[in-house]
Amino acid sequence: MINIIKTALNAATHKIGVVTNNIANASTNGFKRSEAIFEDMYMQASSPVHPGSGSTVNSNRVIHHPGNLKRTGVSTDIAINGHGMLMFAAPDSIEDISFSRNGSLQLNNDGFLTSNDGQFVLSKEGTPIQIEYERNGIPLSQFNINPQGFIMTAYGVGAPEPGAQVGLAYFDNPSAMKQLGNGHFLATPDASLFGIFTPGDNGTGEIRSGNLEVSNVDLVSELVTLINSQQAFSAAGKAIQADNDMIAKLTK
Repeated sequence: MINIIKTALNAATHKIGVVTNNIANASTNGFKRSEAIFEDMYMQASSPVHPGSGSTVNSNRVIHHPGNLKRTGVSTDIAINGHGMLMFAAPDSIEDISFSRNGSLQLNNDGFLTSNDGQFVLSKEGTPIQIEYERNGIPLSQFNINPQGFIMTAYGVGAPEPGAQVGLAYFDNPSAMKQLGNGHFLATPDASLFGIFTPGDNGTGEIRSGNLEVSNVDLVSELVTLINSQQAFSAAGKAIQADNDMIAKLTK
């Protein structure tokens, strides 16, 4: 009996942790909420009827459905209106690629397009995207990313011209990706990378410049889940206390 109650207590504690993390990241651009997955535990017995022995945490599943778009008007902010993911690489390890829906980007001092934590944004060829702040002595006057992911730049009074093209990755099972911080993920074999595509192809979605995708956390739903989990935790705690009281009475 006490072991079943303990599993309920552990399950409630874990679920509270998952929900609390969702709530804490509700305002993080591109954040994907998680939910705790539990499975039943069964006692070993020779009888064909195996009494339940509580539940245990199976895994956390990341829910990858897109969040809403928020207009910012910032030319380096981009959102994706499909299921594609941006590709990023750390400056000191270009081979280690992560994936994200967080399109809060910036241009660094060397003209590289980066995430807000300094990772390079990769083109569809898998190379860092870089622009020139000056061309033939003429300063950069316009910067934009068009729906097909082309980097559009203009110098002085010249017309915008296309440069590198942002690449988008498409995964058949994104919930199987390994979650990192800041809305970034690593590919895994189970995630099944379908391919790297031009924005707009194969369900990846087009680029929406001047927009950001907000988190897909529904605060009301998360708060309801948190309250229910706290109640389950409290009930399990009371059950343990009642069990201890019963044992104490029987052993007097």
